[in-house]
Amino acid sequence: MRRSPHQAETSARTTLLISLFVCLTSVAIIAQSMWAIEQDRRLTVNAEYEHGLIAVRLLDEHATQTIREGERNLDSVINAIQVAGKDQAISNQLIRAILTKAQPFNSVMKALQFVNPEGEAWVSSIDYPAYQTDADDRTYIPYLLKHQEETKVIIGKPFQRFYDAELVMPIAKNVFDESGKYLGIISTDISVAYFNNVYQRVAKDSAAMVSLFTSDGVIIVRFPLNPEQIGQDLSKSPMIQNLKQRSTEGMFEDSHFLDEEHEINRLYTFRKIAGFSITAVFARDTETILSGWRERSKNRIIFTSLIIALLWSLSYFLWRQIRAVHRSSHHLQQSELAAKASEQKFTQLFEHSPVPLILIDMSEGTLIEANQKMLGMLNLSDNQVRHRKLTELELWVDQAEFELHMKRLGSEKQIENHEIQMKNPYGQIYICQISSRTINVNQRSLAIMSMVDISRLRQIESEIRELNNELEEKVHRRTQSLELTNQELELTLVKLKNMQDEVLRSEKMAALGYLVAGISHELNTPIGNSLMVASTMHDHVNELLSMIKEGQIKRSTLTDTLLQSAKAADILMRNLHRAAQLIHSFKQVAVDQSSDQYRIFDLKITIEEILLTIEPMYRRTQHEVIINIPEAIEMHAYPGALGQIITNTISNAVTHAFDGIEHGIITIVANLEPNRRVKLQIRDNGHGIAEEHLPRVFDPFFTTKLGHGGSGLGLNIVYNLATEVLGGSINIESAVDQGTTVVIELPLVAKGPQ
Repeated sequence: MRRSPHQAETSARTTLLISLFVCLTSVAIIAQSMWAIEQDRRLTVNAEYEHGLIAVRLLDEHATQTIREGERNLDSVINAIQVAGKDQAISNQLIRAILTKAQPFNSVMKALQFVNPEGEAWVSSIDYPAYQTDADDRTYIPYLLKHQEETKVIIGKPFQRFYDAELVMPIAKNVFDESGKYLGIISTDISVAYFNNVYQRVAKDSAAMVSLFTSDGVIIVRFPLNPEQIGQDLSKSPMIQNLKQRSTEGMFEDSHFLDEEHEINRLYTFRKIAGFSITAVFARDTETILSGWRERSKNRIIFTSLIIALLWSLSYFLWRQIRAVHRSSHHLQQSELAAKASEQKFTQLFEHSPVPLILIDMSEGTLIEANQKMLGMLNLSDNQVRHRKLTELELWVDQAEFELHMKRLGSEKQIENHEIQMKNPYGQIYICQISSRTINVNQRSLAIMSMVDISRLRQIESEIRELNNELEEKVHRRTQSLELTNQELELTLVKLKNMQDEVLRSEKMAALGYLVAGISHELNTPIGNSLMVASTMHDHVNELLSMIKEGQIKRSTLTDTLLQSAKAADILMRNLHRAAQLIHSFKQVAVDQSSDQYRIFDLKITIEEILLTIEPMYRRTQHEVIINIPEAIEMHAYPGALGQIITNTISNAVTHAFDGIEHGIITIVANLEPNRRVKLQIRDNGHGIAEEHLPRVFDPFFTTKLGHGGSGLGLNIVYNLATEVLGGSINIESAVDQGTTVVIELPLVAKGPQ
């Protein structure tokens, strides 16, 4: 059947609208996916930048502490020279003698050098006594001799010392007597190997390249290690010139910087060290950083393609359904026209009935009349059906079922809503709902029968059942998707827990490293004093032996020598006792902090040992720590966790609470509580904490001094150790300018290892 122009126009308009909708939706989906991919890349790069900032800030802090330690050693020697100058004229011989006796050597600084204004230089080290050398070997010396007004510490170019082949970085400073007279230059060598452990660990843990170089482009440290690059001059590199114009910290991308031999695109995070012309760099190759992003982008593109394919498929199905509806509408219009024509021809109610009706002669089984509705449904003409036997028309799919219907009608006289399948001469099958009733007309037994085509209704019911099945399937898939999402969330929680444990271990090792550095510094004084006293006793004994050998010994001389030896022995015993005490405390605290040992310990004795080991943290200030803890409080717990809590809390007070305060006081008080618990209070008289910051002090990475030495993990670790490891509770009470009190309640017997 040909379509009318109106139908063709409607179909074309529908096709155009569906096509336009599908195209616009596809473009929107693609645009959203591209935007999400770009956002993901930006977040990946930002995460790498934050990770790099943490690394370079750690390297910054390590380098700053090392150089400051060297500067303090130089200041102590300069002070010794100035003090000696009060009693006698300062000469090259006097300075050389002071250099020989000073010996401020440790794992970082291993040599002292002095250069007089004439350029004559002396070097004093552990392996070599003071001897004269050529000042031209050190490039920073001509600069300081020329600029005698310079008072800051100057960092020289790293080089390999000829007498021990060790890579060192020199730092130097001009020397003046108390009257301001220029005496020369004093410098010390910082072993590059001291940087290696920290830088190598950072590079290995992050699969990264780390480096420390001067602002003029001279490489101090680089990992992966290449000894030939130590001291290499990159001043002509465009990136060095660019870094001079950049801010304190940031990120840039380059393919050759610090690795001229290989072309590898890397993201570099840098930080300029405050107070020194040094820059720390942390770099990882872009391919490694963006590998996860590329995999996610690939999955996103595949998912978007599937969604677009599904959209086109559903749109095509919708287009087919709309066309089917248009065709059905056309058929209905034709049926209505036939009904109207039938109304004009027939005047009787039978002929005007909108229901397909037939009139049957029950005795003969012939079809007497069929209205136009019925003829239209069967697609037959009136001449084809009138006065013909029903068996000849073959209208029923199952003839036996129709004969049974007629038999029931003869006995029951009325049948309602009997479903039966019919067919037209062209083989099209209908599902019809037949209602029949017998009537008598002129003593003839007739039957009027209505046949309602319910094929579409049954089709709609079938489609509804299919839609219900599809809906149930979608609900099932959604349920599976939610279960998978919950599993992923559980895995994410496990990963976060592992990351938190890793941060805790890192913080413990960092605290142990700080403890080692502090104890090393503290041991330097008593051992140095002991060495000086022992050397003095050695000289006196040798002098006495010479006098005895020459026969010039006197009783008074012997008495004086013995008295001086007794005093020296007393000084030697006090210094060695102090060193032994420090070593004993360090051994116990170091074992506790480096392991998770569960043992029995006395609370007061353990806290005293912890305070002894962290005393270098505040010793050079006027701050003091007061403890008020009863004797014999015995605990069964983890002393390492308790030591970490005390160390982090006191460090937090020194860094934050006493900023700008000359004399700070920290008080540690412990009291026994009911139910076998102990209440530990750590108070300070510092600035206090603002009210809006109190709810967040235990949050990870929350700090008010980000970029100035604060990591935001100190109190978070304290909270985790107090609540999870020691099984207690912790709270902070504070107000601005009223000081801060950390209240910790712990069980005397903590839960032991499983």
